[in-house]
Amino acid sequence: MNVLLTCVGRRSYLVDYFRQALSGEGMVIGVDMDADTAGMACVDKAYLVPRADSSDYIPALLDICTREGVGLLVSLSDLDLGPLSRAIDAFGRIGVKTFVSDPGVIEVANDKWACFEFLKRHHIPSPLTCLQLDEVQQYLRDGRLAFPLMVKPRWGMGSVSLFKVNDVEELAFFYHHARNQVRDSFLNVISQEDIDHSVIIQEWLEGDEFGIDVLHDFDGEHVATVVKQKLAMRAGETDRAITVENSRLASTAERVAACLRHRGNLDIDIMLDCDGLPRVLELNARFGGGYPFSHLAGVDFPRALIELAQGRQPASYLLRASIGVRGMKHIVPTVSSTPRCEKMFEALPQTECTASMQISSTGSPRSV
Repeated sequence: MNVLLTCVGRRSYLVDYFRQALSGEGMVIGVDMDADTAGMACVDKAYLVPRADSSDYIPALLDICTREGVGLLVSLSDLDLGPLSRAIDAFGRIGVKTFVSDPGVIEVANDKWACFEFLKRHHIPSPLTCLQLDEVQQYLRDGRLAFPLMVKPRWGMGSVSLFKVNDVEELAFFYHHARNQVRDSFLNVISQEDIDHSVIIQEWLEGDEFGIDVLHDFDGEHVATVVKQKLAMRAGETDRAITVENSRLASTAERVAACLRHRGNLDIDIMLDCDGLPRVLELNARFGGGYPFSHLAGVDFPRALIELAQGRQPASYLLRASIGVRGMKHIVPTVSSTPRCEKMFEALPQTECTASMQISSTGSPRSV
């Protein structure tokens, strides 16, 4: 089976995971709008494609899938989940399994305002979130909110345009500043639906933060859950983490997933606040930046996805994580060759891997 990874970017470690999962019985093909990335250098075959919001994007992917005999498509970014979700049937007609959720699921996961409304409907605790400045000011007056607050993009990823504000003046400045940054950044790809309301304001929470991977099959049924405590962050991604056993957090994450009924991996950020209450912060309907720490602990979701795409139930050992595995990301600068992009969709020559980071575990598993 050949696997297509879209928006592959710098996540060369996921390229490696899928290649290992295929065990020489297929290729890992990558696409991106930027040819000069670590992930594009590491795939077996790379294609340069239009932006995800281009009308040519899905036709380009369909053409590549047909040309390369792709059997499974997996997205690695929020940027193309919307277009992919609306094209699931088109890929199915050419025999491609897509671990991409339905449009309604993608809307909830990508849109932090829609996510807040979804969690509120299902009585799942989350940070109080506002879309309008005047609403925040009213909540400040009546005591429902207090400084500091968090200003962030409504459709966002990483730490792009994320600001902690401590008073009314900072709130007004960074609200408008964040909105301008969204307009001028790659986030405008997924913010066009309502660019004038592309920023949210949330209550600031203190506590321990956890990343939870919940794997579902093609029917949206639960397959596996892995809980990790975040130990350090870098550029909005988990930089160090440790797998833990916490039934309350696992139960909360699985409840969210059961209400959402996603396909593939759901990356859930949860904070245990000062009162010990699990509060859901964000959802990503894809592999998140914290997945490698689940992989280090022994699970193999890429192989599980391949087995599900082939109509088999994944072996149980692929779904069990050891507790107490501590991992970190190492940045390793390497020399890379200049990619050749002579014309759209032409395969790029494979070069020596220019992985921007390595993921490793430290110490041995222990009970926590």
